[in-house]
Amino acid sequence: MLHRSIFCVCFLSLLFSCKKTTKISSSETVTTEERQIAETLIQGAFDNLWSGFDSTKIENYHTDDFIILENGEVWDNQRIKVFMKKQLAIENRAVRTNKMDYISMEKYGQAIYMSYFNFATWTQKDSIVGTGSWLESALAVPTPAGFRLKKMHSTWIPKKG
Repeated sequence: MLHRSIFCVCFLSLLFSCKKTTKISSSETVTTEERQIAETLIQGAFDNLWSGFDSTKIENYHTDDFIILENGEVWDNQRIKVFMKKQLAIENRAVRTNKMDYISMEKYGQAIYMSYFNFATWTQKDSIVGTGSWLESALAVPTPAGFRLKKMHSTWIPKKG
């Protein structure tokens, strides 16, 4: 009986100590400076990459192994470069302007996870020729060159009506 009691105490001690040490991570508050870094990273990526189609700036915003899950498709940096090249070949293409409305931003370890609405407007000669909106999330991680986007998820929001 004493052996069973000692075993139970040891087992329960081990169980509870494992629970404490296997905690994956919890979110932390993002500082004002980190929030500014993350928002600048997202805005810059959309302005320079998705609006400006400047493939030479991908390394300023994405990690080498970056992926975006875009409406059921996986896009990596190479696929994005192909998309940019096609867009640059379009004569008189509309200019895309992006505005983000942040829902949440949290820090996990050193990584920053954010979710936001992305609203885009396409204009030509001072006229709006199109709009679009997406619900997105992104993971920014620290690198030797500064924070870069490692993962994104984007879901297109259909127009109502």
